Amino acid sequence: MDKNVYDDPILQWANRSDHLCTIEDPDRQAMATNPLCGDRITIQLTMDGDTIGHMYYQVRGCILCKASCANLASIAEGLDYDRLQALRDSLAEFLKSSGDDRDIIPHLRVFSPVCSHRSRHRCLLLPYDATLKALSDSEG
Repeated sequence: MDKNVYDDPILQWANRSDHLCTIEDPDRQAMATNPLCGDRITIQLTMDGDTIGHMYYQVRGCILCKASCANLASIAEGLDYDRLQALRDSLAEFLKSSGDDRDIIPHLRVFSPVCSHRSRHRCLLLPYDATLKALSDSEG
């Protein structure tokens, strides 16, 4: 794998810990695993109506999965299921591209070095899938 996949700013995101914790009594929670590489994440949400109030996570996984969790947690506040699904779909399409000049929010452009590493796309999408699972679980 190219060295630039693990260079700044992806490493900076992977090292962030402002949302890396477990909370008591989350409104919603879900776990997801990537069977290909073993990444495992738990997402916990506090809700503000139908939108995310705060997102917290625990991750046992690669640098890319950690970076994606931190990146998503930093923009999750105020997202509802549909907006998060659209963001996930946009990231998935971006990753299939060459990583340049796509309609992607600037916050996600940090992951452009991963575009050419198809086997690692799931690492970036796993936090989105777990969060969508948590949002769809009305029982929490």
